[in-house]
Amino acid sequence: MSDEGAILPGAGRAAAGPSHRAGVLSGAVGFASRGLVQVMLFGVTIVATRVLSVAEFGAYALGSLLLIVARQLFYVGPYEFLLKAQRRAGLEAACLAANLVQAVVLAGALGVVWVAARLFVAEPMVATILGLLIPSLFLVALAAWYEALLLRGVRVRRYYATTLAGDTAGALAAVILLLRGWGVAALVVQAYVRHAVLIVLYAAATAQRPGLARGSGTKAVLRWSRARYLAIALTFTSSYGGDFVLGISLSPAATGLYRAASRIVTALADLFCQPLQKIAQTNLSALRARGEDSGTRWLPMLAGVGAIAWSGLITLAFTARDLVPFALGAKWAPAVPVVIVFCAAKAVSLLDAVTTSVLVCHDRQRAMLKVQAVAAVAVIALALAAAPLGATAVAMAVSLATTAMSMTYLLMVVRLSRADAAALGGLVRTAAPPVMAVAAALALLAWLLPDLAGVRSILVRLAAAAAAFFLAVFAVRHRILAAIGSLGHLPGPAGLAAGPPGAPAGEPLASR
Repeated sequence: MSDEGAILPGAGRAAAGPSHRAGVLSGAVGFASRGLVQVMLFGVTIVATRVLSVAEFGAYALGSLLLIVARQLFYVGPYEFLLKAQRRAGLEAACLAANLVQAVVLAGALGVVWVAARLFVAEPMVATILGLLIPSLFLVALAAWYEALLLRGVRVRRYYATTLAGDTAGALAAVILLLRGWGVAALVVQAYVRHAVLIVLYAAATAQRPGLARGSGTKAVLRWSRARYLAIALTFTSSYGGDFVLGISLSPAATGLYRAASRIVTALADLFCQPLQKIAQTNLSALRARGEDSGTRWLPMLAGVGAIAWSGLITLAFTARDLVPFALGAKWAPAVPVVIVFCAAKAVSLLDAVTTSVLVCHDRQRAMLKVQAVAAVAVIALALAAAPLGATAVAMAVSLATTAMSMTYLLMVVRLSRADAAALGGLVRTAAPPVMAVAAALALLAWLLPDLAGVRSILVRLAAAAAAFFLAVFAVRHRILAAIGSLGHLPGPAGLAAGPPGAPAGEPLASR
């Protein structure tokens, strides 16, 4: 197939119509928004790592870990239900009520953990941070409900504008307070400011008043959500099990190194993963709502974004030796090998941005749950075995388990979508040239100039990577543009899907 073709039949130059242009624009808005957000959040991380000690940063990482998984729970279950369910009386109110029930339960559970932390954790700051963050769950519950309402209307650009405003407000508050000597409390304030701004802007965008449903409707939403809740809890164990193991086996300082390295890589990876996941979730849910088979439409979404993301992660891995001490300070130099390991792991986990959306849209939650359970056990077991060897060994052990989970999801989606060798080959032909060109250029530079170091090394490597990337992209530009065009949002009304399995179509939710 020539470069004039696309990675799906019928795409390419013929696709350069309104839908293609909408895809390019939607993708550009999403990635630009996340780029600005990640620059700001990385800025907060830089300020925090320079103002706080390694132990203080590690204490915040430990104290906020359970809040991270608690917040993630609000973006599955009722959130996904509201995105894909058929419109019916009491739907929105039932989903909000389910979120509030979840907030009460989680706040109570975390309250118990807070008491235990005060009694048994040597560093008192961990319990203090946890206690300060628990009330934020009620803001998250309302913000997530409003977000689902906005995306139900396929208003993704408004979503990105709103999240950009919320993240900007939170980041500014954190930086100002850090510089004024508030310490880790500044990072706590950041969470409250962000969600308060999101709620105000979402409410203005949706013009929807919060309301609660009768108990039966809420129970129906919660029943549908059970598998997703457990899945997130297991995913959290896979993602943050290494932090807990290091904090318990070694020290908060070891957790601080591990978490700082993860944040550096996540700052780059999330620039691509979050918009890709959000667009894939919205588009595939809309197809499901209309009763259409999404087929292999996930492949071009992955190919266009993957070409950029994988090239970026390779560049970060090659520049980490000089970039990490330059950005965070010399005391964070031990985080360099952890950054390199996480670059490889995040390259594989980019697959999850589309594969999990496909599986959830096709109600494969239970199958995902089995995979996540195995991965969670593997993460803890491997991390415990590797902990005596330090943070880098733990990162390698955790990455091994999460990579296996991502590849299993990929195989499940390939079978589900009936993707053949030609379709998968299209992914490789689109994404591989830029990625291989960047890797080859940086490897050659490292061989020719092994003593290159410092800021000069960062600039030279970035220039070499950019030159190689753009030359390769130009060679396959039509395939890349067609792939990015696949990110265009699908026309038609949102929310036409059937309800959860076994739900009678069109029946008022509150009556079940």
